[in-house]
Amino acid sequence: MSHSFIDRLLLPAIVGLTTVIAALILWQRLLTEQRADIQAATRVHASFVKDKLEAELRARILSFDRLAGRWKNLDPANDIAVETAWTSLMSGYRAYQTIGWMDPTLHVRRMEPKNDADIDVGSYLTNDVHQRMALQAAQDSGRVVVTSVTLERGGPRLLVCAPVFQGQQLHGFLFGVIDDQEMFSSVLEGLEQNYWVAVYDGERELYRSGGSDAPRALTWAQEANVDFRQLSLRVRVWPKPRTLASARSPLPTVTFLAGILVAALLAFSVFIGETAQHHAREVAIINRDLQREITGREQAEAALRQVQKMEAIGRLAGGVAHDFNNLLMVIRGHAALSLNYFASDHPMYQELNEILNATDKASSLTRQLLAFSRKQVLQHKVLDLNSIVSQAAQLLIPALGENIHLSLDLDPSLGPVKADPVQIEQVIMNLAFNARDAMPDGGRLTIQTASTDLDESWKQRHPDLRPGPHVVLTVRDSGCGMDPATQSRIFEPFFTTKERAKGTGLGMATVYGTVNQSGGFVTVSSKVGEGTTIQVYLPRTEEAPEVTEKSSLLPESTRPHETILVVEDDDAVRRMTREFLKIKGYAVVEVNSAADAIKFMESHPESVDLVLTDVSMPKMKGTELVDRLANLRSGLKVLYMSAYTEDAAINSGILGPGNAFIEKPFSPDELAGKVRQVLGATGSSPIEIQAGAGSGAKAS
Repeated sequence: MSHSFIDRLLLPAIVGLTTVIAALILWQRLLTEQRADIQAATRVHASFVKDKLEAELRARILSFDRLAGRWKNLDPANDIAVETAWTSLMSGYRAYQTIGWMDPTLHVRRMEPKNDADIDVGSYLTNDVHQRMALQAAQDSGRVVVTSVTLERGGPRLLVCAPVFQGQQLHGFLFGVIDDQEMFSSVLEGLEQNYWVAVYDGERELYRSGGSDAPRALTWAQEANVDFRQLSLRVRVWPKPRTLASARSPLPTVTFLAGILVAALLAFSVFIGETAQHHAREVAIINRDLQREITGREQAEAALRQVQKMEAIGRLAGGVAHDFNNLLMVIRGHAALSLNYFASDHPMYQELNEILNATDKASSLTRQLLAFSRKQVLQHKVLDLNSIVSQAAQLLIPALGENIHLSLDLDPSLGPVKADPVQIEQVIMNLAFNARDAMPDGGRLTIQTASTDLDESWKQRHPDLRPGPHVVLTVRDSGCGMDPATQSRIFEPFFTTKERAKGTGLGMATVYGTVNQSGGFVTVSSKVGEGTTIQVYLPRTEEAPEVTEKSSLLPESTRPHETILVVEDDDAVRRMTREFLKIKGYAVVEVNSAADAIKFMESHPESVDLVLTDVSMPKMKGTELVDRLANLRSGLKVLYMSAYTEDAAINSGILGPGNAFIEKPFSPDELAGKVRQVLGATGSSPIEIQAGAGSGAKAS
């Protein structure tokens, strides 16, 4: 056994033994008090038996004394008077088993009732020295005497003798025999239920409750002396087992066991404390490692909570986006069709272009809401961040107001980044609008761009970071600033410090999601009363910025005689889609449900080159419709359309990956290009569905 282990056991052993000794002392004290209580209760009962016996003897002797007083007035020569008095006396003193008359020569002259014990009594009184002395004492004192006798045939009895004088001359003795067993039983009635009682004359036992089978239990016995006239008795009382059991309390035992348990607990606690102190250095090292692990877990949990919050927003926005995009498609489609009726210099042409621009921005906002929660693929392009900031600044100047001064500090040597330009512009707008709300009384807003290189030290705070060259977009304001509690929740969806009608709490969440999807991260630095600085870090790329060329609005169709079956439950969207296809030269058959599409294919044998169907429809999904149509005709080409994004439709399970898909709202050119792409596929193209192919058929 090692020395350190012995040292750790020493103090616990001392504490445990001390506690055990204290428990033993307390246990012994409680047992002593309990024993004293039982003995005190037994002593009270012994005194009660003594008092009751003395009272009973006093009552019986008093009646016999009165009998002697009446007897001395009788004439012994008058036999009739004596007999009458004797009969009267016997009828009035039933407490005595035998009453007799003895002359001065100690010869028994009369005794009632007569039985086998008469001879014993007479001979006993005449021959027993002790009784002759008692009779002499009665004669000398003139009072009643009481003694205990043991008859050969009657057993133990109490003998009462009263001297009878006529004048100064002894006329004789009246004597009575009391059945002590009957007297003791009547005196002790009720008490014997809980206690054993024994009565002794010296060492001779006169009475015992329960007979000779009663246990002695001298440990708990209490005694009391009964001194009455010449009679000297000793009363012994002790509790019965059930009385003793009820008088005993479990407290001493419980206390002792509790003391043992406490001693063990204290010893164990001290041992643990000693062990903990002994291994303090090792624990410190383990704690440091554990702290690092906890920090990593907390970061992972925070990221998980963020993902869950984003997912909740995505589910909320998904339902709205579907109907909203359908409405945008109708608005955008009518505006696009109306452009054909006006020249480019016509005032209405400009107004319609504004409508198109507005619907494009509305559609971008919908995609933006879904982007950070559903992880959809953004339209990443290599772009010049300075150009995006400059374009956004033109929109910000009138929106910020006159009391906020906007200044730009753009690095001319800034490298390009790869991101979605619409989303990056929205990031700038969100940050600028938040800064504006933080400066209600005016202030200074600075937007700055710069290049930087991030080393490995940044990776400790941002695990997903790839060290290397980055571009920094800094938005700094001189507003009211934020406290640490607000900073910790700044990116939470729906968290806002603005009034309910002035903010939704989605702006910073959108910033966070967009930047993360672009491979970057966001830092926040703020103090109350000193303003806020938000920095957006985006990876720098070596690719050249892309130049997007506009195609003609409505290119001519190269195959104007193909037939397209349009299946769409929304009437406005269906009519708009029909018009888009007709102006491109396609023949269009439109139905408003999957059931009507099936009926049409069953009743019309003419050729259908393409099925353009909505993904989500009442009663039957677009994929289910395609399965049914595949059993009717083989070789059909399919193009799915939906107000959901393609990734959202795939993730929700309503569309398989690889199918031809177009997202609503779309323009005539976008629809025509997608249709042309699907119809232009030849041979064993995966966009063709064969009979029995099912919903797993692929599309390009």
